Amino acid sequence: MAVGGMLSVLVYYVASISDETKLKKTVKKEINDAVKSFNDAAPHSAPAQTLLFLKLFCNTAMDSKVLAVDPSSETPPPPDQAAHLFAFSAGNRQIDIYIRKAYIKEEVFDLDVPEVFVGIIVTILVFAGLVVYSEKKRQSLVVQEQLETRHAELKKAYEEHEALALLGRMTATLAHELKTPVATISNLVQALPSRISDKKFTSRFVVLAREELNRTQQLIDNLLAYGKEISINNEEWIPLNSFIDELSLKAGITVKKCSKFEISGDLFYLKLLFENLIRNSVQADSDQISIVVQTPSSEGAYAEIFYEDNGVGLPADVAPDELINPFVTSRSRGAGLGLFLAQKIAVAHGGNISLYSPPKGAGVKISLPQKRIRQA
Repeated sequence: MAVGGMLSVLVYYVASISDETKLKKTVKKEINDAVKSFNDAAPHSAPAQTLLFLKLFCNTAMDSKVLAVDPSSETPPPPDQAAHLFAFSAGNRQIDIYIRKAYIKEEVFDLDVPEVFVGIIVTILVFAGLVVYSEKKRQSLVVQEQLETRHAELKKAYEEHEALALLGRMTATLAHELKTPVATISNLVQALPSRISDKKFTSRFVVLAREELNRTQQLIDNLLAYGKEISINNEEWIPLNSFIDELSLKAGITVKKCSKFEISGDLFYLKLLFENLIRNSVQADSDQISIVVQTPSSEGAYAEIFYEDNGVGLPADVAPDELINPFVTSRSRGAGLGLFLAQKIAVAHGGNISLYSPPKGAGVKISLPQKRIRQA
């Protein structure tokens, strides 16, 4: 309440000062205009006549507003300080003009008790509103902090659960994938002593053992690449045609078409990328692949490598993007890491991959920065 009263008094005080200043200017203008009119009407009048007109005008026409006092008079009438307020000097500072306080009181804003009371009430309401708002805001911040803490706890628990689930899936996949080559090589080794003289068997033994060991080595390479960050340290320009021909020949698949371009990147990781794509094609019963490169027409855009095979195609019951996630596969064999690692390698080279379905088979679009592709 005290604050409200102080605010109301302060408003009154400021308004009063402003109104008094305006009133003084108005009175001064009236007197100056009157003197100017007198001088215009009697241009040859003496200064004494002008002063006499000024005193008569103030003490007659403006008697209810001002009091004119001649300080040079031997017995100037002393103005009542309680009833008058000095305003200014006129007539070349020979006449002092005092404004009557009664006139000021009539014209100037007056402090009204009901207005003070209203100011107090408004101040109390505003202050109460600020207190309520501050408390609500404080409570909201406390609730928000609690929610953020709970969210962080749930997120941590979810990540731990996902990590454990992924570890379980990875362990099961690794056990399943290693079981087959180990069993195959074990059976061959057990049969080898009794058939060591059988050249056909020994030749077949070497082929199967090499295939299973290569498969095991590829699984280990994929798992190693999966578990670490890929950094591109050794970059070189790789001819796409000879590079793909070598990998396809090794996998026993035909290259139907391959654009004559070169790729700049890490040979080891790019080899791992295309080996995984070709292996997926072979496992999808493909006997042909084609690779088409499209370069952008504008600077800063991405070049696109379209890899397609003629196999069974993408599964209809799984979203293409889902197949890129680790340990997701639609086949009974395979760890589900090939496309994930291809994506990881593409990202390390500044690009990405996406899957699509051509008229026959499956397609993988590899997007790379334009600076990494050039015409051979």
